[in-house]
Amino acid sequence: MNLPDILEFIAVGFRADRFKTLMSSLGIIIGVMAIVVMLSVGEGLYSGVSSQFSTLNLDMIRVIPGSAHFGGPGADQNRNPAEPAKFTDKDTKVLENVVGVKNVAPRTSSGVVVSFRSTNASASLTGVDPDKEETLKGDVAEGRFLTGSDYKSIVIGNGVSQELFRMKVTPGNKIRLYLKDRYMDFKVVGVQKEAEQTSFSGPGGSANNQMYITHKAMKELMSEDNYYYGSFQVTVNDPEQVESIIEKIKNDLLRYHKDEAYDATTARDMLASLMSVLSMIKYALAGIGAISLLVGGIGIANVMMLTVKERIREIGVMKALGATTRDIRMQYLLEAGVLGVVSSIIGIVMGVTVSYLIGSLASLPSAITAQSLLLGLLFGVVTTTIAGVYPANRAAKLDPIEALRAE
Repeated sequence: MNLPDILEFIAVGFRADRFKTLMSSLGIIIGVMAIVVMLSVGEGLYSGVSSQFSTLNLDMIRVIPGSAHFGGPGADQNRNPAEPAKFTDKDTKVLENVVGVKNVAPRTSSGVVVSFRSTNASASLTGVDPDKEETLKGDVAEGRFLTGSDYKSIVIGNGVSQELFRMKVTPGNKIRLYLKDRYMDFKVVGVQKEAEQTSFSGPGGSANNQMYITHKAMKELMSEDNYYYGSFQVTVNDPEQVESIIEKIKNDLLRYHKDEAYDATTARDMLASLMSVLSMIKYALAGIGAISLLVGGIGIANVMMLTVKERIREIGVMKALGATTRDIRMQYLLEAGVLGVVSSIIGIVMGVTVSYLIGSLASLPSAITAQSLLLGLLFGVVTTTIAGVYPANRAAKLDPIEALRAE
């Protein structure tokens, strides 16, 4: 038997019992669809996180008290049990003296309640040194940024200006900030440009809900005996030297914080950790889809075993007419393979459709890639072909005389 004859014979068999063909292919269709959808959702999460990090300065070093962990194996073992370091102006000087450091911007942040014309809302407040915040200074859309001599002046984010209250807050307006049992009145001198929304904007969630005052004002509002910086934003002259500068920073700070915990990290560290976790999630989701595909393969093996039993006499006639063991084996393997290809293509089409529906209706990120489509097709074809090996060998080894005697 030549290949066209075998394929025509398979097509006749599929048409003769459409219901059995549909039921045997259903498991493969669902399995391939699940793989495509799971991989697409995983890839969408991966791409979404990457795009959010693209808005951040990956080479900015952030020095913080305590230890920074981003999850993953061994995170608990790397945790420093010591008390978090308390940063002061002497630490600013230490960081500024590190070779390769361009600028050191100390910051202290806290959540506050903002009151404007008898309406209250929550936002994030950050104390800054205006002379060290060139980026923030360049992002002012209305008014001006803070100066070193400002005391009760404040710069607010675009969201605070336009979204938190019934009326727009503009430069010249007065607002009141509440922190614990204290409050202070501030005059708005500037409004920041609208920032792109990300999940990594720091305290307060959205960068548009950030507000900035000088450290002098922050110290009075917090009313603590000792005022400490919450972090340092360190920029470097050469991004290629970031890792070596981080080591220098840690070593130099050790002189003043020997028994205290502190860390120096970049957004790149967090990105690498998150990408690793998301890769595992993506392929774990695909594995869940592969389980349903495995169930579909078992179903196809069962159906083909029943088919062999139903067509014993037919196999005997074929062998009597000259069909070889190889021909019979090839027929059943091709039958499984063709069923796998057709089922996989249908599953891919359904998977692409479901992925787009998830992206549009459920607001979950999804990304259709050639890799997910090829994996779906490959898994579908391989599963059905493997499922057809045993039934094909069983059919090929049938004795033609015994097969012709079968009822």
